[in-house]
Amino acid sequence: MHRRWIPFPVALISFLAAAGSASAAEGDPCPANQPRPTISVSDPAGAGSLYATHILRMRFTQSGNDYTQLRSLTAPGARIFQDDDTVELVSDSAGRLTLTAAFLIEHNGTSFADKDYTCSMTVTQTVELRTPNRATVGALTRPRLVDRKRNLWYRRVVYSFTVTPAKAGTDLSPFTVRARATRRAKYPGAGVRALSRVFGQREFDTVEQRYRNGCFEALICAPETARGFAKGIGVLVDERGGGALKVIVLVPTSYSRGNRIIPTPWGVDVEVLQSGRRVARLRAAGRCTQGGQAARCTFKKASTKP
Repeated sequence: MHRRWIPFPVALISFLAAAGSASAAEGDPCPANQPRPTISVSDPAGAGSLYATHILRMRFTQSGNDYTQLRSLTAPGARIFQDDDTVELVSDSAGRLTLTAAFLIEHNGTSFADKDYTCSMTVTQTVELRTPNRATVGALTRPRLVDRKRNLWYRRVVYSFTVTPAKAGTDLSPFTVRARATRRAKYPGAGVRALSRVFGQREFDTVEQRYRNGCFEALICAPETARGFAKGIGVLVDERGGGALKVIVLVPTSYSRGNRIIPTPWGVDVEVLQSGRRVARLRAAGRCTQGGQAARCTFKKASTKP
Protein backbone atom coordinates (compact mmCIF):
# COMPACT_ATOMS: atom_id res chain seq x y z
CA MET A 1 0.00 0.00 0.00
CA HIS A 2 1.35 3.41 -0.97
CA ARG A 3 1.83 5.79 1.95
CA ARG A 4 1.60 9.57 1.61
CA TRP A 5 4.47 11.07 3.61
CA ILE A 6 4.53 14.69 4.72
CA PRO A 7 7.83 16.44 3.71
CA PHE A 8 9.79 17.85 6.65
CA PRO A 9 12.13 20.75 5.64
CA VAL A 10 13.31 23.02 8.45
CA ALA A 11 11.38 26.36 8.66
CA LEU A 12 12.71 29.87 9.07
CA ILE A 13 11.60 30.06 12.69
CA SER A 14 12.07 26.90 14.75
CA PHE A 15 10.77 26.19 18.19
CA LEU A 16 11.95 23.37 20.45
CA ALA A 17 9.00 21.05 20.96
CA ALA A 18 7.95 19.57 24.26
CA ALA A 19 7.03 15.98 23.54
CA GLY A 20 4.96 13.29 25.20
CA SER A 21 3.88 9.78 24.31
CA ALA A 22 0.33 8.83 23.48
CA SER A 23 -1.59 6.25 21.58
CA ALA A 24 -2.25 7.02 17.89
CA ALA A 25 -4.27 5.34 15.15
CA GLU A 26 -1.49 2.80 14.53
CA GLY A 27 1.52 1.56 16.53
CA ASP A 28 2.34 1.39 20.21
CA PRO A 29 3.75 4.45 22.01
CA CYS A 30 7.36 5.11 21.05
CA PRO A 31 10.14 4.11 23.47
CA ALA A 32 11.70 6.81 25.64
CA ASN A 33 14.90 6.92 23.57
CA GLN A 34 13.06 7.54 20.30
CA PRO A 35 14.19 10.92 18.77
CA ARG A 36 11.44 13.51 18.82
CA PRO A 37 10.19 15.48 15.81
CA THR A 38 10.10 19.26 16.23
CA ILE A 39 7.55 21.77 14.98
CA SER A 40 8.58 24.88 13.04
CA VAL A 41 6.26 27.79 12.23
CA SER A 42 6.85 30.70 9.84
CA ASP A 43 4.92 33.40 8.03
CA PRO A 44 5.21 32.93 4.22
CA ALA A 45 4.41 36.63 3.79
CA GLY A 46 7.75 37.42 5.43
CA ALA A 47 6.31 39.36 8.38
CA GLY A 48 9.14 38.13 10.63
CA SER A 49 7.06 37.69 13.78
CA LEU A 50 3.98 35.51 13.98
CA TYR A 51 0.74 37.50 13.86
CA ALA A 52 -2.87 36.58 14.45
CA THR A 53 -5.00 36.67 11.26
CA HIS A 54 -1.97 35.66 9.12
CA ILE A 55 -1.81 32.31 7.34
CA LEU A 56 1.16 30.53 8.95
CA ARG A 57 3.08 27.60 7.51
CA MET A 58 4.12 24.59 9.59
CA ARG A 59 7.03 22.22 9.04
CA PHE A 60 8.09 19.15 11.01
CA THR A 61 11.57 17.64 11.33
CA GLN A 62 11.92 13.88 11.07
CA SER A 63 12.35 11.68 14.10
CA GLY A 64 16.08 11.06 13.68
CA ASN A 65 16.58 9.17 10.41
CA ASP A 66 13.25 7.38 10.67
CA TYR A 67 10.26 7.84 8.41
CA THR A 68 7.83 10.17 10.16
CA GLN A 69 4.22 10.53 9.07
CA LEU A 70 1.90 13.25 10.34
CA ARG A 71 -1.41 11.60 11.23
CA SER A 72 -3.32 14.52 12.76
CA LEU A 73 -2.91 18.10 13.88
CA THR A 74 -5.02 20.16 16.27
CA ALA A 75 -4.83 23.84 17.24
CA PRO A 76 -7.88 24.96 19.27
CA GLY A 77 -9.38 28.15 17.86
CA ALA A 78 -7.42 27.97 14.57
CA ARG A 79 -8.32 26.87 11.06
CA ILE A 80 -6.02 24.25 9.55
CA PHE A 81 -5.40 23.79 5.81
CA GLN A 82 -3.53 20.67 4.69
CA ASP A 83 -2.64 19.24 1.28
CA ASP A 84 0.08 16.95 -0.09
CA ASP A 85 2.82 19.56 0.23
CA THR A 86 1.95 22.05 2.94
CA VAL A 87 0.26 22.41 6.29
CA GLU A 88 -1.01 25.91 7.11
CA LEU A 89 -3.12 27.41 9.86
CA VAL A 90 -4.61 30.75 10.85
CA SER A 91 -6.01 32.06 14.12
CA ASP A 92 -7.83 35.38 14.44
CA SER A 93 -7.03 35.58 18.17
CA ALA A 94 -3.71 36.91 19.48
CA GLY A 95 -1.94 35.19 22.36
CA ARG A 96 -0.78 31.64 23.05
CA LEU A 97 -1.73 28.98 20.51
CA THR A 98 -1.14 25.32 21.34
CA LEU A 99 -0.32 22.96 18.48
CA THR A 100 -0.61 19.19 18.96
CA ALA A 101 0.71 16.88 16.22
CA ALA A 102 0.28 13.09 16.24
CA PHE A 103 2.94 11.13 14.32
CA LEU A 104 3.44 7.56 13.15
CA ILE A 105 7.13 6.66 13.12
CA GLU A 106 8.67 3.71 11.25
CA HIS A 107 12.05 2.77 12.73
CA ASN A 108 14.41 0.65 10.61
CA GLY A 109 16.76 -1.17 12.97
CA THR A 110 20.47 -1.61 12.16
CA SER A 111 21.18 -4.49 14.54
CA PHE A 112 19.46 -7.46 16.18
CA ALA A 113 19.02 -5.49 19.40
CA ASP A 114 17.77 -2.46 17.51
CA LYS A 115 15.03 -4.17 15.54
CA ASP A 116 12.39 -2.65 13.27
CA TYR A 117 9.23 -1.25 14.82
CA THR A 118 6.38 1.19 14.21
CA CYS A 119 5.32 3.49 17.01
CA SER A 120 3.19 6.55 17.68
CA MET A 121 4.06 9.86 19.31
CA THR A 122 2.44 13.23 19.96
CA VAL A 123 4.34 16.50 20.08
CA THR A 124 2.91 19.63 21.67
CA GLN A 125 4.20 23.11 20.90
CA THR A 126 2.98 26.51 22.07
CA VAL A 127 3.60 29.64 19.99
CA GLU A 128 2.76 33.26 20.73
CA LEU A 129 0.74 35.18 18.14
CA ARG A 130 1.13 38.94 18.17
CA THR A 131 -1.77 41.36 17.85
CA PRO A 132 -1.82 42.58 14.22
CA ASN A 133 -1.48 46.25 13.37
CA ARG A 134 -4.62 48.23 12.63
CA ALA A 135 -5.43 49.69 9.25
CA THR A 136 -4.81 53.39 8.64
CA VAL A 137 -7.52 55.86 7.66
CA GLY A 138 -6.82 58.54 5.07
CA ALA A 139 -7.85 62.18 5.35
CA LEU A 140 -11.51 62.94 4.76
CA THR A 141 -12.20 64.50 1.36
CA ARG A 142 -15.00 67.03 1.75
CA PRO A 143 -17.34 68.82 -0.67
CA ARG A 144 -15.70 71.66 -2.64
CA LEU A 145 -16.88 75.22 -2.12
CA VAL A 146 -17.51 77.42 -5.20
CA ASP A 147 -18.68 80.74 -3.72
CA ARG A 148 -18.32 81.29 0.04
CA LYS A 149 -20.46 84.47 0.10
CA ARG A 150 -23.42 82.75 -1.51
CA ASN A 151 -22.68 79.41 0.14
CA LEU A 152 -22.51 77.63 -3.20
CA TRP A 153 -20.92 74.19 -3.65
CA TYR A 154 -20.07 72.12 -6.68
CA ARG A 155 -23.08 70.27 -7.98
CA ARG A 156 -21.38 66.95 -7.25
CA VAL A 157 -21.16 67.01 -3.46
CA VAL A 158 -19.01 64.12 -2.23
CA TYR A 159 -17.38 62.87 0.94
CA SER A 160 -14.74 60.13 0.71
CA PHE A 161 -11.98 58.47 2.70
CA THR A 162 -9.71 55.45 2.35
CA VAL A 163 -8.89 52.57 4.68
CA THR A 164 -5.50 50.99 3.99
CA PRO A 165 -4.00 47.88 5.65
CA ALA A 166 -0.82 48.50 7.66
CA LYS A 167 2.46 47.95 5.81
CA ALA A 168 3.85 45.41 8.32
CA GLY A 169 2.06 42.87 10.48
CA THR A 170 -1.28 44.06 9.15
CA ASP A 171 -4.62 42.75 10.33
CA LEU A 172 -5.86 40.42 7.57
CA SER A 173 -9.32 39.77 8.99
CA PRO A 174 -12.20 41.01 6.80
CA PHE A 175 -13.42 44.58 6.69
CA THR A 176 -17.14 45.14 7.23
CA VAL A 177 -18.61 48.39 5.93
CA ARG A 178 -21.94 49.29 7.53
CA ALA A 179 -24.05 52.28 6.52
CA ARG A 180 -27.28 54.00 7.55
CA ALA A 181 -28.93 56.87 5.70
CA THR A 182 -31.94 59.09 6.27
CA ARG A 183 -33.74 61.76 4.24
CA ARG A 184 -33.72 64.14 7.19
CA ALA A 185 -31.02 66.66 8.13
CA LYS A 186 -29.80 64.67 11.14
CA TYR A 187 -27.55 61.75 11.89
CA PRO A 188 -29.38 58.43 11.42
CA GLY A 189 -30.36 56.82 14.70
CA ALA A 190 -29.90 53.22 15.76
CA GLY A 191 -33.45 52.47 14.64
CA VAL A 192 -32.59 53.19 10.98
CA ARG A 193 -31.93 50.01 9.04
CA ALA A 194 -28.23 49.39 8.45
CA LEU A 195 -26.87 47.83 5.27
CA SER A 196 -23.49 46.08 5.42
CA ARG A 197 -21.04 44.25 3.21
CA VAL A 198 -17.97 42.13 4.00
CA PHE A 199 -14.67 42.65 2.15
CA GLY A 200 -12.27 39.76 2.69
CA GLN A 201 -8.47 39.99 2.39
CA ARG A 202 -7.91 36.23 2.59
CA GLU A 203 -9.24 33.82 -0.03
CA PHE A 204 -11.45 31.90 2.39
CA ASP A 205 -13.09 35.16 3.58
CA THR A 206 -14.40 36.00 0.11
CA VAL A 207 -18.16 36.59 0.24
CA GLU A 208 -20.41 36.56 -2.80
CA GLN A 209 -21.95 40.02 -2.98
CA ARG A 210 -25.62 40.56 -3.64
CA TYR A 211 -26.55 43.90 -5.11
CA ARG A 212 -29.94 45.46 -4.46
CA ASN A 213 -32.15 46.86 -7.20
CA GLY A 214 -29.48 46.45 -9.86
CA CYS A 215 -27.25 49.01 -8.13
CA PHE A 216 -23.83 47.48 -8.82
CA GLU A 217 -21.05 48.15 -6.28
CA ALA A 218 -23.26 50.45 -4.18
CA LEU A 219 -23.81 49.74 -0.50
CA ILE A 220 -26.71 52.21 -0.50
CA CYS A 221 -28.28 52.93 -3.86
CA ALA A 222 -29.62 56.49 -3.97
CA PRO A 223 -33.32 56.83 -4.91
CA GLU A 224 -33.71 58.86 -8.09
CA THR A 225 -36.30 60.90 -9.93
CA ALA A 226 -37.48 59.90 -13.41
CA ARG A 227 -34.86 62.31 -14.81
CA GLY A 228 -32.05 60.65 -12.84
CA PHE A 229 -31.58 63.21 -10.05
CA ALA A 230 -30.76 61.74 -6.65
CA LYS A 231 -33.33 62.24 -3.89
CA GLY A 232 -31.28 60.60 -1.13
CA ILE A 233 -27.81 59.52 -0.04
CA GLY A 234 -25.72 57.05 -2.05
CA VAL A 235 -22.82 55.09 -0.52
CA LEU A 236 -20.21 53.32 -2.68
CA VAL A 237 -17.28 51.13 -1.62
CA ASP A 238 -14.41 50.87 -4.10
CA GLU A 239 -11.96 48.00 -3.59
CA ARG A 240 -8.39 49.15 -4.15
CA GLY A 241 -5.19 47.12 -4.54
CA GLY A 242 -3.60 45.51 -1.50
CA GLY A 243 -6.89 45.16 0.36
CA ALA A 244 -7.51 48.92 0.63
CA LEU A 245 -11.03 50.36 0.45
CA LYS A 246 -12.33 53.76 -0.60
CA VAL A 247 -15.68 54.77 0.90
CA ILE A 248 -17.60 57.35 -1.14
CA VAL A 249 -20.72 59.20 0.03
CA LEU A 250 -22.75 60.97 -2.68
CA VAL A 251 -24.87 63.82 -1.32
CA PRO A 252 -28.21 64.67 -3.04
CA THR A 253 -28.23 68.35 -4.11
CA SER A 254 -31.96 69.02 -4.59
CA TYR A 255 -34.03 68.24 -7.68
CA SER A 256 -36.76 69.89 -9.73
CA ARG A 257 -40.44 69.04 -9.89
CA GLY A 258 -42.03 71.15 -12.59
CA ASN A 259 -40.97 74.72 -11.75
CA ARG A 260 -40.20 73.93 -8.14
CA ILE A 261 -36.84 73.10 -6.56
CA ILE A 262 -37.28 70.32 -4.01
CA PRO A 263 -34.78 70.51 -1.13
CA THR A 264 -32.92 67.33 -0.16
CA PRO A 265 -32.20 67.05 3.57
CA TRP A 266 -29.95 64.09 4.30
CA GLY A 267 -27.99 62.28 6.99
CA VAL A 268 -25.52 59.40 6.83
CA ASP A 269 -23.54 57.20 9.22
CA VAL A 270 -20.87 54.92 7.72
CA GLU A 271 -18.68 52.62 9.80
CA VAL A 272 -15.72 50.44 8.84
CA LEU A 273 -15.23 47.53 11.24
CA GLN A 274 -12.44 44.96 11.57
CA SER A 275 -11.69 42.31 14.20
CA GLY A 276 -14.71 43.39 16.21
CA ARG A 277 -13.65 47.04 16.51
CA ARG A 278 -14.44 50.23 14.62
CA VAL A 279 -11.60 51.41 12.37
CA ALA A 280 -13.32 54.50 10.93
CA ARG A 281 -16.65 56.27 11.08
CA LEU A 282 -18.16 59.07 9.03
CA ARG A 283 -21.26 60.84 10.30
CA ALA A 284 -22.52 63.77 8.30
CA ALA A 285 -25.82 65.56 7.75
CA GLY A 286 -27.09 68.61 5.88
CA ARG A 287 -29.61 70.10 3.51
CA CYS A 288 -29.27 71.25 -0.12
CA THR A 289 -31.74 73.69 -1.64
CA GLN A 290 -30.55 74.81 -5.07
CA GLY A 291 -29.91 73.06 -8.38
CA GLY A 292 -28.17 74.21 -11.53
CA GLN A 293 -24.39 74.27 -11.87
CA ALA A 294 -23.88 74.66 -8.13
CA ALA A 295 -25.72 73.66 -4.97
CA ARG A 296 -26.54 75.71 -1.88
CA CYS A 297 -26.00 73.41 1.07
CA THR A 298 -25.61 73.54 4.82
CA PHE A 299 -23.65 70.89 6.65
CA LYS A 300 -23.16 69.54 10.12
CA LYS A 301 -19.64 68.74 11.28
CA ALA A 302 -18.20 65.55 9.75
CA SER A 303 -15.16 63.44 10.67
CA THR A 304 -13.75 59.92 10.26
CA LYS A 305 -12.61 59.41 13.87
CA PRO A 306 -13.64 55.98 15.15
